[in-house]
Amino acid sequence: MGTDDGRLRAIVTEVTDAHGYDLEELTARTVGRRRVVRVVIDGDHGVSLDDAADVSREISERLDGPDDPTGELPYTLEVTSPGVGRPLREPRHFRRSRGRLLAVNTGQGELTGHLLRADESGIELLVAGKKGAISPVTVPYDQIVGAKVEVEFAAPPAVVQELLDAEGVTR
Repeated sequence: MGTDDGRLRAIVTEVTDAHGYDLEELTARTVGRRRVVRVVIDGDHGVSLDDAADVSREISERLDGPDDPTGELPYTLEVTSPGVGRPLREPRHFRRSRGRLLAVNTGQGELTGHLLRADESGIELLVAGKKGAISPVTVPYDQIVGAKVEVEFAAPPAVVQELLDAEGVTR
């Protein structure tokens, strides 16, 4: 008997919702003689290790019951938060990335800048122009082909940090 994906998703969603997290990804695949269940969760304030452990423990308790939806094979459960390179797709993904350096593909070209604002219609990036001038650029969601957080090894320029601070953006 294989995995009952519908019941597995229902159980995991119920647990993640109860802890105040969004279920970003759920996969169940067979690896050798085990099933690997991978759960990716996120929240407006991130996911601490303790919170991930609590969610993992509760999901395990539910899956170890007599009506286990993972099938007959033993399973390994992985509960994690999204990585830096994950694609940003939903308004909530952008909202949670305020202050971060983003690479945004508009289909007309790529913009790289610090995310100042994100609302239900689009984003506003602080983009460095020629000679270090910083310009706010608004991009509606329907013009975004792809976007991701870039790894930033240095602090943003002082003018960018001042603008982020003025908006109350914490990094």
